[in-house]
Amino acid sequence: MSMTKSEVCVIIAAKNASATIAVAIASALREPEVAEVIVVDDASTDDTADIARSADDGSGRLAVMRLDVNRGPSFARNAAIAGSKSPFISILDADDFFLEGRFRNLFAGADWDFAADNIMLIRDDATGDATKIVAPQFAADPEFLDFERFVEGNISRRRVQRGELGFLKPVISRAFLDRHGLRY
Repeated sequence: MSMTKSEVCVIIAAKNASATIAVAIASALREPEVAEVIVVDDASTDDTADIARSADDGSGRLAVMRLDVNRGPSFARNAAIAGSKSPFISILDADDFFLEGRFRNLFAGADWDFAADNIMLIRDDATGDATKIVAPQFAADPEFLDFERFVEGNISRRRVQRGELGFLKPVISRAFLDRHGLRY
């Protein structure tokens, strides 16, 4: 196992996400590896920030920032990265959620700077509690990906079913981001 502690900051950029933000936050806060959840309300015109604050579980891990002017998801994510302290960063869209055990599974491997996993696409007409969804069983042997394989695994092709390799929800080492001067 890597010597770096498996503590993750989950970053959620949100604009007019009042209908979905609470589920996103709850799915992040239920994961024990999550040390911080930072929601950046990107000048929503609805009550996204208030609903986000009300999703707090009392653990002290949730912070909600509000931008007065819409600056887009990249700016919002970078603001959250600047305000976070955890050794790993993970992105979560405001209308998505993590499956239970996601980080436990990703941190089972060692010596990586960037980890991505398959994501599940949920139909718009799905009903029920999204946090109770369980992933179907599949061969989940970890594999190391180079950049070309990662991109290739996220290209849509007609009539070909595919997973997405965490295209927008990777877990990234802060040290890697800082070492290479990378941000969104």
